[in-house]
Amino acid sequence: MQTAAGSHGTSSTFKDFIEKHPANDLKFKEAIEEYKKINIYYTVSRDDYPTSRNHGVSTYDLVVASAVNSKNLTDFKLNCLGFLPLETSQNLIQLLRNIESYYDTMVWNENKPKLEKQLQELSKFENVNIQIFNRIKQFYDSSWTADVPFQVALYPIPGANGFITATPHVNNLCVAIFSDETDYNSKNGVVLHEMCHVLYKEQKIKKQFEIENHFKENNTLYSKFAYSYLDEALATAIGNGWAYKTVNHKLDDREWYADATINKFAKLIYPKVESYIEKNKSIDKEFLTHSVKTFAANFPKAIQDYTILFNKTVVYANDLKEREILEAVSENFQIYTLNLSSPIFHPYSIESINNSPETQLFIIHNNQQETLDVLKEYFPLVGSYKYKNASMNLSFFDIKGRAIIVLVLKDISELPSELSKMKRQVFFDIKQPLQF
Repeated sequence: MQTAAGSHGTSSTFKDFIEKHPANDLKFKEAIEEYKKINIYYTVSRDDYPTSRNHGVSTYDLVVASAVNSKNLTDFKLNCLGFLPLETSQNLIQLLRNIESYYDTMVWNENKPKLEKQLQELSKFENVNIQIFNRIKQFYDSSWTADVPFQVALYPIPGANGFITATPHVNNLCVAIFSDETDYNSKNGVVLHEMCHVLYKEQKIKKQFEIENHFKENNTLYSKFAYSYLDEALATAIGNGWAYKTVNHKLDDREWYADATINKFAKLIYPKVESYIEKNKSIDKEFLTHSVKTFAANFPKAIQDYTILFNKTVVYANDLKEREILEAVSENFQIYTLNLSSPIFHPYSIESINNSPETQLFIIHNNQQETLDVLKEYFPLVGSYKYKNASMNLSFFDIKGRAIIVLVLKDISELPSELSKMKRQVFFDIKQPLQF
């Protein structure tokens, strides 16, 4: 249902498959629309951890973890108690019961035997993966211990190729796998890639502050961008690079990641990653300094590249939900973290405007001129531009060196097209705030 609803982090190939099958079934379409209305995203914040490490835990992760560990929908209902409001949980379970037969007919019945074959083949990597886990745990200096198991949860997508996804949820690594896929070595690399994300997130708190402080002290324009890409680049360099080489005795000569920036950054830092792991060294100041210098040398226009700026973003908007913004932005840009603050001038939004180091994106789709008039109190440059009943993109740096993007729209329906325009533009002109 996440995929059918077009949610962030799902496979476009799987969505296309779903749409082609019960495409004319009104009941299924209505179920998708009902699913979109169910809020399963609540965030628990870990305020005693470094602010840039995105240590909020979403109830969505807990719900997915419960699904992995449930035998059926009745079991799932009980395992979800307390994560969501009971009414929400009841509605979710009933909706899933209503559409279960669609899933069985479209996907499960035909592909279950193929998935069991995939599971059998991937299980052969278990022993070597235990050894790999111990090495990369040392590299990350993670608090994760061997007595807390990782569970790999496979789910099938009919076919042999296309765009595929994998996501970690607590200790559950949810990995999509094409039913006719045969490249088990690469798929095992994906499993280990997701494991790396968990180990990074659960680094010892002392290590997290050491990393945070180093990036703050590193006085370059590129430091925060290297930091925002570090988690994904490390997971790629280790899971798709070093671990793959450990198992296959050679590096994978294909692309390691679908995003060009992550793929390139991962391959550039790979020699350093390999050296540290082979020497049983943990991430330290030398490694982080090398990463920043590497990023700066190879991505010189990163500071004005929308693709990179959107990697970590705080969005300010009125009358919008995080899910709809996330889906619109992720259609065009790879996102590591996106946080919505609404209304724009609520006290907690003001605090974020004053203190958040990430890219600041303002989406203004009503009361346009009034909102701009208030916004100029925080960003005086905004006062030089007036709303003329046409879409407007102001992109510039504030006195703190943050990228500020102000999207002024006639109405919210313009958001997808304006984001697409930014994607095509790639870089914004640092000499001219008004981009279009």
